[in-house]
Amino acid sequence: MAAEYPNVRVLLVESDEVNIFVMEKILDKKFHLTVARNGVEALHYAHRKTFDLILTEIRLDHSMDGVEVMEELRKDSIYDSAEIWALTGVGLLEDEAYYMELGFDRFFHKPVKLSELALSIQDAFPERLQVF
Repeated sequence: MAAEYPNVRVLLVESDEVNIFVMEKILDKKFHLTVARNGVEALHYAHRKTFDLILTEIRLDHSMDGVEVMEELRKDSIYDSAEIWALTGVGLLEDEAYYMELGFDRFFHKPVKLSELALSIQDAFPERLQVF
């Protein structure tokens, strides 16, 4: 089944397979979704394709965390003003200001309602929702 809004390209950076499975259920139906299972893979995809949104978990397995992914992407002129949103199940709701100060554009604390996340993505890219 084709995505409802294929013009919105989302890179999901998530290392937990259960979270990937759950998030794919909603996001893959709505948007053109690519999944990176760690930070190195995320950078690889981001340098091969252009994404409208990078949605990254803060705590990732392997060598990089979500903050490092965001910092590396911001060094690339393609992504210096792109939407990069943080997700985390660790910490407090009050951590939003901290992550925004680091350079993220939005912050979501898990568990996030995926329908609300999908609406936030739609709201962020109204010009890309046109289906031709």
